[in-house]
Amino acid sequence: MGPDLAHVADASASDDPLCEPTPLPAEDALPGWRAAAADYYRAMETVGNALMRSIARGLGLPETIFDAYFEHGISTLRLIRYPLRDANAGVDTSGPEFSVVHKGETRSIIGREHADSGFVTLLAQDGVEGLQAKNLADEWIDVPPANGTLAVNFGQLLERWTGGRVRATRHRVIAPKTARFSIPFFYEPRVDAEIASLPLSGTESFEPFLYGDYLWEAATNFVEMSGIKHLRQPRKAKAS
Repeated sequence: MGPDLAHVADASASDDPLCEPTPLPAEDALPGWRAAAADYYRAMETVGNALMRSIARGLGLPETIFDAYFEHGISTLRLIRYPLRDANAGVDTSGPEFSVVHKGETRSIIGREHADSGFVTLLAQDGVEGLQAKNLADEWIDVPPANGTLAVNFGQLLERWTGGRVRATRHRVIAPKTARFSIPFFYEPRVDAEIASLPLSGTESFEPFLYGDYLWEAATNFVEMSGIKHLRQPRKAKAS
């Protein structure tokens, strides 16, 4: 779900597939759902902005240095269900890419290792374990599934933007013993935001790029979006 969920008045027609309308359920099908989802979206925007400013201060930069990039951003809210795996489904998940020994038990990997593509991800969990993150020692650690808290993942955009000063969070999901639900909010800039090197010492500069171009390239590499890369051509940043 995109920003039109929470900011209907700002929605405008666009030929960019990254800005297409969100297919929301009818109000009479789920009375009150849209309002609740919109409130949550706006709350996560507030948290994302506060965290973004904190990161800027931690880097020794003006706390508002990122603000303009996120005005009319295309942050994404997802509702994810991880169902229990059927042991009799006939799919071989015994290989090292599909299973792991966790606390003496063999567990399936239901969300393979990756880092999110955006700036930061705010993840609400349902109290069911399964999420793991890789620490600086390259070890997998369990992320406590505490109700009422948000797990924060740094994304690949943040790592690239800061010249590697902030590292993207590698994470995965291993199968719990019950169905698992999570609500990730991907805090993202606007499509035409030009991402350029920050004034950080000890980091290498890079060629500016548009966030939309970067996101489309990253997103269409996932299997569920295969075959649609041709639907959007790069807009490309203006030469400086």
